[in-house]
Amino acid sequence: MRKYFPFLVIIIAFLNTNCDKCVEGDLVAPASIFVEILDETSSENVFENETFTATQISIKDAEDVAVPFNFIPNTNQIQIFPNTENLTGNTFIITLNNETTSTIEEITITHDVTAKEQECYTTYKIENVQVPNNTSELIDGIYVIKI
Repeated sequence: MRKYFPFLVIIIAFLNTNCDKCVEGDLVAPASIFVEILDETSSENVFENETFTATQISIKDAEDVAVPFNFIPNTNQIQIFPNTENLTGNTFIITLNNETTSTIEEITITHDVTAKEQECYTTYKIENVQVPNNTSELIDGIYVIKI
């Protein structure tokens, strides 16, 4: 038994060092921000009052690359997933284009990204969100922007 003990210790040590605590398939939620857009004069949501529809939303970054987003119909909000490669000085533009009424609104949003290294992955967070050309405020984690 004694001559197998060192071999057993090496096998146990090998198994312990190779047991990764990261579970394959664990997904980290991508960094995102939530936006609600209101009519400045009536304070109504522009999707609720049908000034614009979800199909009339376009979001692009400063290099004219499409930014992924989800329109959430039950709250009439937009969840935006900006690129997290650059940590500072990021910009994207929300364009609302109602061709029927010839109404076009552009909302420029700037932001920074923070990265936090975890054991198995990196989490990203959107911070320092600014809407330089529109009145906006952060309410319960949602950026409410008036146009």
